[in-house]
Amino acid sequence: MKKEFIIVFLVILILAVIAFMVNDLFFTHQSQVNPYELNTDSLKKTDSHLIGYKEISQIHVAMDELNGIAIDKNDHILVAGSNLIVYDQNYKELQNCKLNEVSNCLTVSSGNEIFLGMQTHIEVRNMQCKLLRRWKCGNTESVLTGIAVDDENVFVADAEARLVHQYDLKGKFINNMGMEDTLKGVPGIIIRSPFFDVAMGRDDEIWMVNPGMYQLEAFDKKGNMKSSWGKQSEEIDGFCGCCNPTHIALLSNGSFVSSEKAIPRVKIYSQTGEFQCIVAGPNQFDEGTKGLDLAVDSKNKIYVLDPVRKQIRIFEKK
Repeated sequence: MKKEFIIVFLVILILAVIAFMVNDLFFTHQSQVNPYELNTDSLKKTDSHLIGYKEISQIHVAMDELNGIAIDKNDHILVAGSNLIVYDQNYKELQNCKLNEVSNCLTVSSGNEIFLGMQTHIEVRNMQCKLLRRWKCGNTESVLTGIAVDDENVFVADAEARLVHQYDLKGKFINNMGMEDTLKGVPGIIIRSPFFDVAMGRDDEIWMVNPGMYQLEAFDKKGNMKSSWGKQSEEIDGFCGCCNPTHIALLSNGSFVSSEKAIPRVKIYSQTGEFQCIVAGPNQFDEGTKGLDLAVDSKNKIYVLDPVRKQIRIFEKK
């Protein structure tokens, strides 16, 4: 009798343990709140008083993949990805050619040559899309994500190498920029996602994004770091997430336009990095939007490439 009682007790105990485990696995966790989860709801709210721009128009882009935008000296708008498309100032399509390989980024020289950054090489085309020349850039593992040009040089941001490669206009290699140099206080580029941009600034400065350091850095043409600004912060005047900003452009007065991912938004900073205003807040983009490349025309209108909505979104100052 005592033996039977023990067996019954053990069976009940086992059933109770199983019931507890089922409840713990399938029911309890559903109602629990993760105490370590980052709540970004407050960061997605935009103070209307900080918005200094209004959206005035959109261009719907008929392209499978949109990656880069640029504007030439005549305010022609160029978009690259699976195609290369050129629009005039009235947003009329002038050229549309299919590329053999997807372009990640582009820029236009003062001589109206289009420089396209592909995965591991540069293509140079004219405004009629004709291929003029091309050259290998970096190595077979390179991921070219940003490109800038002046009258003598091409600067190519390589997210895999974490460097900006400098070439002449014909493709002759000159120098690498952005390498870590502890003696000179250069931290080196930290990249945790394939976003790494470069832009021409004033006084022949080459500005590049250091997204893992949440800052922008200026170099001269010899590769010497001249200045930097930016900070990691969840406040509107800083950059947050794993790595931001993703893209930059410059206004005619030397101020910076920046875009971010995770919490997609576009902001303006002064020449020395002081936050000035918001161009577009998170509520103006679809959830998960990233890759907001930027361009500025002669009237300082800001063009934001929205790859999710497949649009060029145009903003002007209020």
